[in-house]
Amino acid sequence: MLALGAGILILLLAFAMPLMHMGGAVPASPGASQASAGDALPWQAKADADGGLAVFGFKLGRDTLATAKARFGDTLQPALVARLGEVGALEALMEPFSAGFVSGRLVLSFDVSAASLQRWRERAGKSEAMDGGVRRFDMTPDDRAEADGARIAGLSFVPGLQLSEADVRQRFGEPAETLTQADGVRVLLYPAIGMTAAVPASGKTRTALQYVAPREFDVRLRAPLAAVAAASAASAAN
Repeated sequence: MLALGAGILILLLAFAMPLMHMGGAVPASPGASQASAGDALPWQAKADADGGLAVFGFKLGRDTLATAKARFGDTLQPALVARLGEVGALEALMEPFSAGFVSGRLVLSFDVSAASLQRWRERAGKSEAMDGGVRRFDMTPDDRAEADGARIAGLSFVPGLQLSEADVRQRFGEPAETLTQADGVRVLLYPAIGMTAAVPASGKTRTALQYVAPREFDVRLRAPLAAVAAASAASAAN
């Protein structure tokens, strides 16, 4: 999930507080796409009674790639991406994206069967290398039309602002759980709104926020994170 130029899954989000020590808000560029008014800010994610989530103007699990295309137009960059040995994923990049007064990178991930992804890859005419060992595969017109119906499973937002763990806690409250990865990244888990915030140990990378429907939080986010933490602990023990 979520590879497009950003590398590994499990990171994303942003916010502000009058942006205390963060140096002020990053102004959106004239061409930046805006989130809709009611849920524009990263901390305005709204869970519903069925375990769904509305965030940045999208309803996860309901809206589709076609929905995102209708909203963003040609500035949206959908792609079939995969690393060596992986089936791959359908993702779409929007950059710049303005979440209220915070600008950053938005990546949408989609719920697509492994069989469909494999078929699209096999019919791809060519592929090109991207950062992080990822390759982007061309899709046939028929496959692109089929992909338009894929539902948004999750999204990530990496703000242009650097956010500390204290910033995250101030805006989102105390997390239900906190995991520390081998590289020092601290991941704060907020299952009630289906969100994780990955805060790097240094300023070399930015804090990333990742959202899924709360009903899918354990499967899509908590379980992969727990597996990474367990592997890190085992490696340290050895």
